[in-house]
Formats: sequence, structure tokens, C-alpha cells
Amino acid sequence: MKRIFLLLAFMCLPHWAIAQEQDSIFADYSAYDDYVDKMLTTRQWVTFVQKMGGRDEYSPEALTKIKDQFDSIFPRNFTSRTIFNQEDLGGNIRRETRAFWGSGRYLFFYAILHERSDDLVVLNFAINTKIEAIMGKY
Repeated sequence: MKRIFLLLAFMCLPHWAIAQEQDSIFADYSAYDDYVDKMLTTRQWVTFVQKMGGRDEYSPEALTKIKDQFDSIFPRNFTSRTIFNQEDLGGNIRRETRAFWGSGRYLFFYAILHERSDDLVVLNFAINTKIEAIMGKY
């Protein structure tokens, strides 16, 4: 009986650990920064959108459509990136805009972030190929 309990506990552990990770929450700015750069540079669209808070905003079909659309526009990983606009909004809330590029094409990423005492929360984000759509948020 004890072995069965231990086996069940072991089998449930990975699911419990996964459930503990929350979308749009990062340990700190550095963890967020690393995640954004890695995921967007390597074009991992679906995982990125879900983790940033879009899991409950988009259906699996919509995410597949987003992936297909961005993959057709950006068939290769990005080779360069920068943060070109940051603004402190007060109260530990800020927004930033990043650009990713390669092969003559650009992707723009916008986020509003709240740095709390023990973590960082992405309050809002947007990805677009048109800079006007992103800069219009300022």
C-alpha cells in the first residue's frame, strides 16, 4: 500500500509543479528579459503568447493561425534585437518596446510591466509587424 501511495505521489508531482507556474508572472525583470529575448528570437510564437497571458485569450485554432502567419513572414530566427523605448509610469509600473530583426524584416513587441516586491507581472503585451501599431500605444 505504501508503494502504491509513493508511486501515485511521484506521478502527480510533475503535474503539480507545472500547475504552480503562472502565466504572465516572472521571478524578476532579468527572467522576463531572458524569456522574451529567447522566445521571440527563436520564433516560439505559441508558447510565448500563452506564457505572456494569452492562454485564455486565444483558442488553439487562433494560436495556430498566429503561428502560421508569423512563420510565413519570418521564416528564420531573428539575428538582432534591441529595447528602444522604455517609460516609467510610476508605482513600479513601466512599459517598453522592443524590435527584433533579420533578413530585412522587423517584429515589434510592446509590454506593460508591474515590478512587485517578489516578482514581475506582464499586465499587457502586443506583437506586431507594423511599428505604427505599437507606437500608437504611447
